[in-house]
Amino acid sequence: MRNILNVITRPFLVKIFTVLMMIGMMDSAALSQTRIRFARGASSATVTGKLSPGYTRSYVVGARAGQSMTVRVRSAGNVWLDIGGNEVGEGITIECRSTDDYIITVHNDDDHASNYSLYVAIR
Repeated sequence: MRNILNVITRPFLVKIFTVLMMIGMMDSAALSQTRIRFARGASSATVTGKLSPGYTRSYVVGARAGQSMTVRVRSAGNVWLDIGGNEVGEGITIECRSTDDYIITVHNDDDHASNYSLYVAIR
């Protein structure tokens, strides 16, 4: 065991520690984002899912500056959306100010699991 410790240098251990800390500090939503892709020639897509109580699921969609993006969620439960951390309720149409990826997060505030349908259109 002592020979192994002599081989591992202090700078190497510092690098490993730094990487592990960075992984630990990553937002779990950032690790579990699902990219929404439109079918060829389509300008909208619908995805469905089921969320446990108090959970969220994040989606990423790319849009260009000047395009409008309509986002809408349908659910029998207390499910709502945010775009980039801004609460938008059950839906909104926005004008995209920059060419970028937009993060859409579905939240379930019910005390039971909820099925949902997320509609995204870019024009």
